[in-house]
Amino acid sequence: MSPDPIDSKSRLSLELLSLLLTVVNEGTISAAARRWNIAPSLANRKIAALERELQTRLFDRTTRRIHLTDAGESVVGWARQVLQGHARLTEDLSLRREALSGTIRLVTNEYVCTIMLPPFFAAFSRRYPSIRYDVRMTDALVGADDRDYDVAVHSGKVPDSALKGIRVRDVQRVLCASPAYLKRAGIPRDLRDLEHHDCLGHQQTANGIWTFERRGKIFRQAVTQIFLVNSYLPLVELARSGMGIIRTSRGSVQSHLESGALIEILTDFRCVQSDGSVPGTWILYPDGRMVQRTKTFIAELSRYLRSLPY
Repeated sequence: MSPDPIDSKSRLSLELLSLLLTVVNEGTISAAARRWNIAPSLANRKIAALERELQTRLFDRTTRRIHLTDAGESVVGWARQVLQGHARLTEDLSLRREALSGTIRLVTNEYVCTIMLPPFFAAFSRRYPSIRYDVRMTDALVGADDRDYDVAVHSGKVPDSALKGIRVRDVQRVLCASPAYLKRAGIPRDLRDLEHHDCLGHQQTANGIWTFERRGKIFRQAVTQIFLVNSYLPLVELARSGMGIIRTSRGSVQSHLESGALIEILTDFRCVQSDGSVPGTWILYPDGRMVQRTKTFIAELSRYLRSLPY
């Protein structure tokens, strides 16, 4: 007699966990057996082996349809996580074997490219050494009809609804200035004081209006912008040099706030867009078929940006 393929020495396997989920989805072991094209008796022995291995009863079999026990509910949740993790790992290893290659055309602003992305580029390049990068730096939003890029990283206003993309995180903007400037010009105590201070602005706010929110109310404040530039990176350095007040993302100045090189002001007010919305960081891409290297790049870039503290 041939040995029973399922005995008391069985160990947990992806096959047993997958069968368990099939039983749950189909409602009965016999229905799951038909789905797997195996005999119901074999399916029963496999489930019994799983219960022996876990030393717990997974199902109540008192009615025509089986029902999960409390322990069974926990095991099913865990089994789903295990199988999903295995699928992600298999996909990741498959992508590595494919040795993705080609050029990714990226559009982003100077701050993101210079400060935020270098660690990501270095790690991604080690994993996919055959991929090349063509990067264009601009703070201008790509257009819905633009096809001269594969991926764009944009921070600020919500993109045109015709653009394809995902919002990966909120952007918290703050007002700050150097201790030297605040000692010389005084600390603003109210938004209206900004009219009498030297403010350093981005070209996107060339109209001289900064918008804030406090306790659900929107405030639009005229400011005196003595310096306008189309990149946030020099604004940080100008503020550190004592030239005036800037409004920029917390991430771009966090280290300077912690060191005391810059001081946050008017903390009761939240910086928002002109329509009152919170700015965000977006990953955008042209509509149409996407090659695998771009899919992989977007997936890993999304996880990286979401993991950043600010």
